[in-house]
Amino acid sequence: MLSGATKNPILVTGADGYLASFLINLLLRKDFQVRGTVLSLADTSSYNFLYDMVPEKKDNLELIEANLSEQDIWKTATQGVQSIFHIASPTPSATAPRTDEHFVKPAVSGVLSILEAAVANGVKKVVYTSSSSAIAFEKNPKLLTEEDWQAEEGLTSIYAKSKIRAEKAVWDFYEKNKGKIEIAVVNPSFVFGPLLSTRASTSGFVGNIMQGALPGIFDATIPVVDVRDVAEVHYRAMFRENANGQRYICMGESVPLGDIAHWINKEFGNKGIKISEEKMSLGEIMKSGKPEAQMLGYVFGSSLRYDNQKSVKDLEMNYLPVEKTIIDTGNDLIKFGLVKVVENNS
Repeated sequence: MLSGATKNPILVTGADGYLASFLINLLLRKDFQVRGTVLSLADTSSYNFLYDMVPEKKDNLELIEANLSEQDIWKTATQGVQSIFHIASPTPSATAPRTDEHFVKPAVSGVLSILEAAVANGVKKVVYTSSSSAIAFEKNPKLLTEEDWQAEEGLTSIYAKSKIRAEKAVWDFYEKNKGKIEIAVVNPSFVFGPLLSTRASTSGFVGNIMQGALPGIFDATIPVVDVRDVAEVHYRAMFRENANGQRYICMGESVPLGDIAHWINKEFGNKGIKISEEKMSLGEIMKSGKPEAQMLGYVFGSSLRYDNQKSVKDLEMNYLPVEKTIIDTGNDLIKFGLVKVVENNS
């Protein structure tokens, strides 16, 4: 069993990202030494908030510069490390070409570089952050489990493809290196929840809804998990031996889109936020001509259902209620100025 008392740090890749920052917060509070990677140490605005999360433990946090496309840096980054949470992954942007070369390849080569360096440096265990999209991304009527994989044939999402390829590379590496290192994989669904910074995150989907992106509510169920729970699942997967060699769906509950709109209206209606709860078809949403609505229709339209009972049983997870997650998300989107409101002083 690994311990926070050891002087050897835990490596967290993509330290300034949404999930990674919550995980680092958790580790610091449990008195671990943490080494985090960021793309640029010069860009202090992207990561300074990490030192402010647990001020009394800020000396326990060391940040280094590392990029998934640079193989040699990981030999240094993993030196003296007891374990690794590999969270960093290429993410979509407006400027990056959505091609295998620019997106899938660095995801695969990056995780393999980290795993190879980890074995060479005697790292005990790696927990890898995959995605529920590696289990299913396109519409699928069944209740999905850890045994399922999304087929690549005809898949249009470059993000989903990168997650499928990278996770398969992880399992292939594990099969070839059993006895040298332990690995566990976490597959989160849509990650919403509070914010620690203004950095982009999937909580922005809630912000789009709050700002009236949807002209109406289409029939969809959304698999939601709170970012605080995702951090906890990662932590438990790392420190429980029964998680070795296991894959975990990380999801709180699948909820109707209409419920999310209702919770938002109930909680934030006095702040000038009003979501139309008129029922529309997905086809009408996609033909609406509103890019934000079409994006939400594309993201949520599959109405996938995942079985989270393996994480409940093995890791003893008790997931936060989704209504709390949505309300906490909305409050922080407003607090950080990402959603504008009109205060009702009457």
